[in-house]
Amino acid sequence: MLNNQMDSTSQTNKTKIIVSVLILAVIILLFWSMNSLFFGGKSLGRLSNWADVTKYQAVFLTNGQVYFGKVADVNGQTLVLENIYYLRSNSALQNGEATTTSQLADNFALIKLGNEIHGPQDKMSININQVLFVEDLKDNSKVVEAIKGYESRK
Repeated sequence: MLNNQMDSTSQTNKTKIIVSVLILAVIILLFWSMNSLFFGGKSLGRLSNWADVTKYQAVFLTNGQVYFGKVADVNGQTLVLENIYYLRSNSALQNGEATTTSQLADNFALIKLGNEIHGPQDKMSININQVLFVEDLKDNSKVVEAIKGYESRK
């Protein structure tokens, strides 16, 4: 009888230990998930959720700069952009001066990254915290038409 009681107590203790370990594992998993969610472990998902890889994208940064190219990769820390172009103003616009869309377009030139004095390669890793948003560009946009024109002249 005493032996059966000890076996029963031993079995109850084992069950309690197993349940305690499972509860602890669930708590650790929940803590890890919340930590990743709220403290920078961004879950960015697949690249296809960020950009249509068959199109060019406009990447808008917090410093006001916009780069045009193809998003090649996105992870928790960086967005990788390739085949990069950017706009440069040809002339200063006068404040308060009325302008048409074609006049605005004439005031900007699309520049291919790589010919600058510091000689950057045509690939850029951008800190994900500096990205405001990413837009897929239409095939008939002025920027995409200019990129295709540049590439056909290469």
